[in-house]
Amino acid sequence: MAVELQYQMALDGRRWIPIPFTFPWSEFATAEEWASTLASDLLAGTGAESTADALTQEALTLQAAPPPIPGAQERFWRTEYVGGYPIIIHLYIDETWATTAEDLLQYARLGIGGFVQTWSIVEGTAFDVAVNVAVSAEIEDVTREGSPVMTIGAVRSIGVRDGLLFLIDYLDEDPVRLEAVQPELEEIFRSFRFRAAPPSAADA
Repeated sequence: MAVELQYQMALDGRRWIPIPFTFPWSEFATAEEWASTLASDLLAGTGAESTADALTQEALTLQAAPPPIPGAQERFWRTEYVGGYPIIIHLYIDETWATTAEDLLQYARLGIGGFVQTWSIVEGTAFDVAVNVAVSAEIEDVTREGSPVMTIGAVRSIGVRDGLLFLIDYLDEDPVRLEAVQPELEEIFRSFRFRAAPPSAADA
């Protein structure tokens, strides 16, 4: 009988907001309801309540956007930058054959190509083995006229636990933002905890 692995991570709700992929989600029936409530909550007491419509629209735009790599399990919006450049991180989970740090490096360029600039082993996590990587790649920017080539970077924390790969990352063309987000990414990665799912009635 296969054992299903459950995970939990500790997120500071004052800094990171989950962006649902589908609805209904939690107590929200629609994306519009979620975005409107989110905007009201974030702007309450700031003196900027008049910008709620604009923030609602931004939240809807981010919610409708596909992840940079297909198959993301979760994504989160950095609240400090709400109203400015959106900082969005993604979590990907998949089965893997990887068992060593060197194996995990095969996933470092996943979805973007390029080359690994730096990498290091992350000690003291709940993963069997884990690494941090920084990647640089040249891609076509299809959002701009003529699809010019742009340089993009990624900071990623990658780990394996019981045959499952966990990759959490942030992609950006600004090295300053990448450097600022990387420590928080690792902090979230270190917070992961795991347990085996209880057997279902069908397995009993």
